[in-house]
Amino acid sequence: MDLHAYTKTVYDLFSINKKYIVPRFQREYSWGEDEVTELWKDLVSNILTKDDKLENQEYFIGSLVLVGEDKSTELMIVDGQQRLTTITMLLSALVDSFKEIKRDDLANGLYAFIEGKDVSNKPFFKLENENPKPFLQNSIQNFQKVAAQPSSDEESNLHAAFTSFSNRLQKNSLAKEFKVFWGNQKVDETTKLCAVLEAIRNQALTFLKTIYITVGNEDEAYTIFETLNARGMNLSPVDLMKNEIFKVLADEHPVDAAKFKWKSLHQTLAAREERIDIDIYVRHFWLSKYEFTTEDKIYKSFKRITKADKTLIKAFLDDLVQESDYYKKITMPLLTDWRQQEEKSVYDSLFALNIFKVTQVRTFLLAILAQRGKKLLDLTDLKECTSTLENFHFLFSAITSSRASGLESKYSKYARSLRFCKDTKSSRNVLRDLKEDIKQKVPVLETVREGFRKLVYTNDETRHKKLIQYIFRRLELFLAKTNELEPNQITIEHVAPQSDAKLAHCAGSIGNLLPLGETINNLADAKDFKVKIKLYKQSRLFIVADFVKKYKNTKDWTKKEIDARTVEIADLAFTKVWNL
Repeated sequence: MDLHAYTKTVYDLFSINKKYIVPRFQREYSWGEDEVTELWKDLVSNILTKDDKLENQEYFIGSLVLVGEDKSTELMIVDGQQRLTTITMLLSALVDSFKEIKRDDLANGLYAFIEGKDVSNKPFFKLENENPKPFLQNSIQNFQKVAAQPSSDEESNLHAAFTSFSNRLQKNSLAKEFKVFWGNQKVDETTKLCAVLEAIRNQALTFLKTIYITVGNEDEAYTIFETLNARGMNLSPVDLMKNEIFKVLADEHPVDAAKFKWKSLHQTLAAREERIDIDIYVRHFWLSKYEFTTEDKIYKSFKRITKADKTLIKAFLDDLVQESDYYKKITMPLLTDWRQQEEKSVYDSLFALNIFKVTQVRTFLLAILAQRGKKLLDLTDLKECTSTLENFHFLFSAITSSRASGLESKYSKYARSLRFCKDTKSSRNVLRDLKEDIKQKVPVLETVREGFRKLVYTNDETRHKKLIQYIFRRLELFLAKTNELEPNQITIEHVAPQSDAKLAHCAGSIGNLLPLGETINNLADAKDFKVKIKLYKQSRLFIVADFVKKYKNTKDWTKKEIDARTVEIADLAFTKVWNL
């Protein structure tokens, strides 16, 4: 490998008409406020005040690894793009600061380090990154910036970093940062502000030192990218997978298919209210389709199985993109994903699993939806399986918080077995075997009772609110024996008021709670138990009617009744409602 290394400054890098390109395999810009603050502190802490003057000191900011020869007009960044992008944003913020104090000469002089001109006198940005285009170019690199809202996580990070520098370069912030220099009464504040801005400019351009390393070709760049990670670059398995994918699927003409598909993957994972973590998705996908392994060994597993084979890696990427839509529906289900009435129970089960905060099951859910997509499972199979998983995890995870040791590997095993099935019969056999397997892990009745005793909902303790609402909804549907009327618009009534000092310790227990419409709930409020019973009779909910039937002759509502009803609900849940 032909490798050259030199010591250079930012001035050396950007003073010449050279373009630094962020390549397709690089991670997105991901620096947050902590990293930006660290760079800023490193920069300003090396600007000292001596005899009413500002003096700069050299500071090393790490290595910069590039592909190409030093004399090349274009160089590809292998390592250092986060730092180089951040420094570019700092310079651009400084340009704006010089413009604000009417020093267009200094603004234009500094802008030459952001934008250059080729031999045909056509302008170009010296740092080129296609992913956040045109946001980075229009809203940050431009001399006359165009206001725009970020449309991705990367653009949000860029906007936040640039805004952070802009705020730090304001007069009031700099006066605090350089309070010793600012204390000089001999010069006016505009002159002091300009002097500080020039000192920061000089520190960024001339006194930040980097080890400038160039390698001959792109293949060597991919190798260095991996090697740097092994030396502590702290890249995720997904970063390394992306590197390998782009290395093997290197064709960029007539279109860069790999880059297009990777961008499509990110768009799918960001399509809902909260962005899905790509690292978590890729791990679940890998466990679902290839083999079970720990997070830190996924990349080694990927390398061993795909063997840098173009066909295998293309198939991996295609499936990864396709199943990201399934994963989106699993992790953030919407009713619109399941438009047919007969599909609604699938949505309900997926929604419930997210209430339970269960993630291990996603590997198997991915496999189910993949088989359903291939028409190797029908809707009835899908409904029965998701219902089984919902019922199991309600008892195992949501109520008893049982130890999930070995469960993730179990789901991975069954997911991979399911994907090997080539017909409906064998697919159903896998579903049957999984059901029989997890039934062995269902907790016993007394453990379930204890879990129900721990459920609490009060004005001050709301952690279990969604789970309790879910429980009452399922109980109502069970007692009604139909889903013709959905009990969606309900509030939670405390039978014994939370203000009752005698029952304060058990007022939040599920045995003391009842779902009610808001009107009846407001009427009941803190009234006597006998009055409440009469008001409850107005409710159309079966669960309330059942409560009235059982307790209409009860004279007083005490801890004894609350505890007994808690056990009663637990027993009904275990034996009838969530029974596998």
